[in-house]
Amino acid sequence: MREKTLERLFDAMQTGKGVPAQEATVNSLLHSLKDAKNGKGALVSHVVEDFALTQKVLKLANSAMYAPFVTDHDSVAGALDILGTDGLLHIVLSTDLISDEELAEDSNLSKTLLASELARNVLVDRSDDASVATLMVDLGRLMITRYLPDEATRIDTAVASGKSNDAAATAVLGLTLQQVGIEIAKRWNLPQSICAIIDGSGDPGLTAVARFSSAASALILAGNSEGAQVLVAALNVPGVDKSKINALVERKVQAINPRVKTIKEATAEAELVKLFDVIAKENRGKVEDLAAAMFPALADTLKTAHCLLFMMTRTGEFRVRYGYGKGIDELKLRFRLSAEFKPTAFHAVIKNNVDVSIDDTSRLKPSALPDGYRELLPHVKKFVVLPIANERVSGLVYCDWDLERTLDRSELAAMKKLRNLFLPFFPA
Repeated sequence: MREKTLERLFDAMQTGKGVPAQEATVNSLLHSLKDAKNGKGALVSHVVEDFALTQKVLKLANSAMYAPFVTDHDSVAGALDILGTDGLLHIVLSTDLISDEELAEDSNLSKTLLASELARNVLVDRSDDASVATLMVDLGRLMITRYLPDEATRIDTAVASGKSNDAAATAVLGLTLQQVGIEIAKRWNLPQSICAIIDGSGDPGLTAVARFSSAASALILAGNSEGAQVLVAALNVPGVDKSKINALVERKVQAINPRVKTIKEATAEAELVKLFDVIAKENRGKVEDLAAAMFPALADTLKTAHCLLFMMTRTGEFRVRYGYGKGIDELKLRFRLSAEFKPTAFHAVIKNNVDVSIDDTSRLKPSALPDGYRELLPHVKKFVVLPIANERVSGLVYCDWDLERTLDRSELAAMKKLRNLFLPFFPA
């Protein structure tokens, strides 16, 4: 039975359509490819958000044509070193797309992508590796569901009747879903390190995060925030900010499950107040730790594109100390506010210690924005800058939006309250 299952699966994979890529991710990736100033980091961050792109990049890099030249076989960054932007563009243009609406109807792909997002938030320092591991750990389940749907339904029915996942899959397929994933990985010539993540014998941290994220994403999609938070509590990975993960779990449950959202619906203001109450009770030793706890939740609640913390340097220049959103490495490197006063909205905040909220950046003259702003943030439609000041302004909290978004007074007041949590880290 095992061999027949694999033969039928590989035939279906060969003749059927591949797993589609997210339309929004592909659009963002194409923008990054067009802008020569975007570094490899921006491309990697887009690719690892998506299963189809990650799978194709790793598969091609480990093919007979490229494998001899790749030194980092299980890394998207290593693969792009060899494939280059032309190779990546070819992959993007040859991949079918799925819209957000269609993705919402594909529970299995949604589960995989949600698990990847969870993993990136759990293992922030190794977010790219964690994302790849999590996208691959459920490879067997995703492919069986897509290419052998009748068998997948029989497995689900057996599990619902009380059988374990492994027992149900073995009865229907002749092997477990985990074993299916390993066979697919071998067929694609993926490195042993990825096969080891799938079978559980690989990097302990990545394996733990991948399995946690996969299990938690299933509970989140079912609206079971309590069950997911039990998994968070049991997660044994050093350095994980569990309060931040619990907050993310709750937000995802409310956003994904309409019934739960109706019962637990809360305003953005209430969510920000709750965030303040949680963070204010915690003792953060570093300003980066505080920003890391605050910005992801702030971004998720207010649907921002970027949240940045600026700090004044010894020269009087302001630089990005911590950021959340896409392209942060590039922003940290290039987004600076000169020590010399200029007639920009940012310098007005610094000089006058006032909040600035710009609802339509297209109406601003180029001189009203810092040097290179439109180059670095071409899609921003709105931004808010809040000063951090004791005797003088020595820091800024900046948030922007690339979609239309009205920020009411209560939400802005809640943002200011969160901003005040940074005051102890800035000199008087």
